[in-house]
Amino acid sequence: MYFKLSNTAEKDILERMTKASFKYPNLYKPQSIIHGLKEESIPIITMEKPDELSLSIWGLLPENYAADWSDFQNNFNTLNFPEDLMDCGLWYAEALKNKRCLIPITGFFTTFIENGEIYNFKISLKDGGPFYLAGIYTILEDGFITCSILTGKSDDFIKRVQNTVDAMPLTIPIDKKDEWLDFNTTPMRTRQFLKKPPKQDFSATSISDIYYNQKNLDKGLDMSFG
Repeated sequence: MYFKLSNTAEKDILERMTKASFKYPNLYKPQSIIHGLKEESIPIITMEKPDELSLSIWGLLPENYAADWSDFQNNFNTLNFPEDLMDCGLWYAEALKNKRCLIPITGFFTTFIENGEIYNFKISLKDGGPFYLAGIYTILEDGFITCSILTGKSDDFIKRVQNTVDAMPLTIPIDKKDEWLDFNTTPMRTRQFLKKPPKQDFSATSISDIYYNQKNLDKGLDMSFG
């Protein structure tokens, strides 16, 4: 389960990277820690509007759901879904056909337990730039967008800094943005994206408990590898 992300990219950097513009630019703010359990909004790019950066509530809701987000999440946490559940035929799996999205971030977090101690790591690109997570979304009757991250099996790099779950967020290469968002992309090709995600030039930085457990603190431990 991944419930914390990081997106420290400034608005203009995200717009250059995505070749998309924010619908509401004044509402976007870089965040060192995005805590999904607290009903946070994150920027996404949808299939309907591939040239627009929209703000979406992190945590997928059914399109006809009308009650509070927190009530739903207390019963069914939808911050992320394993990609193999996209074959289950339940309500959320339908989104993989025509409600795919890209979620630009600058990092996510892993946890390693050793000798009774917990160690947290921030995973980011070595150059510090943003990258895309694969996601699905819904548009509610009131117009709000909700989204979820798709996860797959941990690769060898992530296994070095995570032993609590065998999963990691799936990424989409920047040069595959248009294909992922294209309505004409076949189900078979979509599954290929998820089954064979690209290797990213990631590094892992050990971070302090203070950084991990509070929002918008930018000081971690000066230890990294990749």
